[in-house]
Amino acid sequence: MDFISEPHRCPKCHALVVDRRSAACTTCRTALPAEWVMTKEQTSKMMAIDRSARSEHTSSMKVLDKIGGSLESPRL
Repeated sequence: MDFISEPHRCPKCHALVVDRRSAACTTCRTALPAEWVMTKEQTSKMMAIDRSARSEHTSSMKVLDKIGGSLESPRL
């Protein structure tokens, strides 16, 4: 995936383009240049990365819950 030095902004309203999966500006619904929009393959890869990160986070939280549940809470 190519990284850019400056974020894209909508050609019409100049809003920051935060979702490259969408072919339109999320603020004014103007069509974005095609080269800014992720391909289906890029979108699939990003969704797989998101799922993996979410799963890893969930697993970590379960481990921390077990550890935290076994410790006595400090009294204030």
